[in-house]
Amino acid sequence: MSIKFYNEKELDFSKEEQVKELQKAFAKVDELKGKTYPLVINDEKIITTETIRSINPAKKEEIIGLISAADEALANKAIQASAKAFQTWSKTAAMERISKVLRLNEILKENRYELITWMVEENGKNWQEADGEICELLDFNLAYACAMEELEQGITYLEKAETEDRLCKYIPIGVGIAISPWNFPLSLIGGMVVSALITGNTIVMKPSSETAIVAYKFFELVKEAGFPTGTVNFITGSGTKIGDALVSHPLTRFVNFTGSKKVGLHINELAAKTGPGQIWLKRVVAEMGGKNAIIIDKSADIAKAVTGVISSSFTLQGQKCSACSRVIVQEEILEQFVTSLIKQTKDLRAGTGRENAEVGPVISQQAYDKITQYIEDGKVNDELLCGGDYDNQKGYFIKPTVFKVTKESKIAREEIFGPVLGVLTYHDFAEAIELVNSTEYALTGSLYTKDKEQMEIAKREFHVGNLYLNRKSTGAVVHQHPFGGFNMSGTDAKTGTVDYLQNFLQLKTICQVYE
Repeated sequence: MSIKFYNEKELDFSKEEQVKELQKAFAKVDELKGKTYPLVINDEKIITTETIRSINPAKKEEIIGLISAADEALANKAIQASAKAFQTWSKTAAMERISKVLRLNEILKENRYELITWMVEENGKNWQEADGEICELLDFNLAYACAMEELEQGITYLEKAETEDRLCKYIPIGVGIAISPWNFPLSLIGGMVVSALITGNTIVMKPSSETAIVAYKFFELVKEAGFPTGTVNFITGSGTKIGDALVSHPLTRFVNFTGSKKVGLHINELAAKTGPGQIWLKRVVAEMGGKNAIIIDKSADIAKAVTGVISSSFTLQGQKCSACSRVIVQEEILEQFVTSLIKQTKDLRAGTGRENAEVGPVISQQAYDKITQYIEDGKVNDELLCGGDYDNQKGYFIKPTVFKVTKESKIAREEIFGPVLGVLTYHDFAEAIELVNSTEYALTGSLYTKDKEQMEIAKREFHVGNLYLNRKSTGAVVHQHPFGGFNMSGTDAKTGTVDYLQNFLQLKTICQVYE
């Protein structure tokens, strides 16, 4: 088999037949709302007395479903099941594992419209954002299939000898924990699960409670694709109740995490401690957020730059680790840039994801409270340029908000994870570079300029994992823009790559001397 990679094309919702299919899926999902979902360990479905409510962030009185909540005993049971399954799955031929992943992609495509609607209802995404996430997962899975096919060859450059055979091959390492966030409830948990399974490892899924139903729907499709009992186990619950137990367990071999810096550092610290019966150092793959900046130089195409900043800042209500939250504008063009920015920000169409609005709700009451506190602080300490309004009567809606800030401002320094943008100014390019590098994060960043010398300086000195020139800071595409950040943004494990899979493998050298 020789697998060819291609990027999945997004649906075109200007076509009537695709909208009709989506409306059918909404009707189907409406009928399923309010159900209770189990934990699944060794294919046993477990309904617990304690449940977690998943609500529609655009219609907060509507319960999408109830999710069973695990305790520490069930977390241990899930790890034990994964450890047992690893004994067989780790010996399964790579091509068989790859075939199951390719089958999973076929099943994902068959369920595409329904998955879109679950994301829209549980997460608040609009149609295109939800479908784009499905495309990303399909791309991840195909990329990992290609990468595993390559890694299965082992090290091919070893020196030959007449007296011995030499071989270096990649082997799986054991049980992993996938701890995923709510903002990409399908593609991130999916990529974590598939990268573990395709490398011969087993995995315990622990999705975010806010979007656990989307994750459960994915889990069902994984099982439909034919992955054996125990290779993937599904549990949900609070981080304090089961998260620490999963990470600290002596049978846990690696943790794949995306979320906040605070939780990521806690996981890293826990994983570094060796407990009784643990015979390895645990690996942690962590992506922990950003405080991303876009520089606008006076030579830039202003119209293009404004469009890029708005898309980077306010798509998915700014709830992306790659979102732009600081725009750094050269003084000479500040008025022209800000005038256009404000006008186009005010023109964004607000509403629900189901209405396919450009700006929808933020994910939860907790997020709403945090973001609005920053807005109120900004009204006191910064200059409000537009927005600043919010309303949670029906759902968690916050208008896209822009402040003019200084580098000392909270809005310029702290990760907000919402539709709040700070505008700063600079005089010369050295000052701009100093500003972008002044935070503890280093995930994404952009520069809009026609100055080739500035582009070269940025390539050297704009310290981020993903740098874009004359392009927005969001929307990394598999096999086009491998994604991952530096510093407190995480471990820079570039998703969708051969390098990424090596986090879940170890290299064994075998030498056989001829008799």
